[in-house]
Amino acid sequence: MPGRLFETYIFALFNENLKPGAADERNFGLFRPDFSPVYDIGIMRPGQAGGGGASPSPVSTGGKQWCVPRAEASDAALQENINWACSNGVDCQPIEAGGACFDPTTVRSHAAYVMNAYYQSKGHQNFNCDFSGTGVLATSDPSYGECKYLA
Repeated sequence: MPGRLFETYIFALFNENLKPGAADERNFGLFRPDFSPVYDIGIMRPGQAGGGGASPSPVSTGGKQWCVPRAEASDAALQENINWACSNGVDCQPIEAGGACFDPTTVRSHAAYVMNAYYQSKGHQNFNCDFSGTGVLATSDPSYGECKYLA
């Protein structure tokens, strides 16, 4: 489902072939001990079938990511993010009246622009999109109309 964000929990990255007990408890991982994938779930880059002691590579998202509010983030928390980012070097003119990202005039929309501007300006580190647990990285461009998000 392109353009959709799925949050998930990975129980085990590797099968635990030395784990004592029932054999079924040893096989919850995505990779075998030789780094070859157990399932083809589309997280390996082409030509990386594993084996030979090579480490699996990180998932590639095409290189572009945007910081946006989590769906469950409250307007109060998002307003705090706007206030904090705008007082810490983010250019907030685009979300002010007459700015390219003023409409729609919702806290969530304005927070998305500001949170992403902060994340992009600080060097694309995951912790720069945390915002006390209210931010999440997305791989689909949230830009709309004249409002262009940096990537």
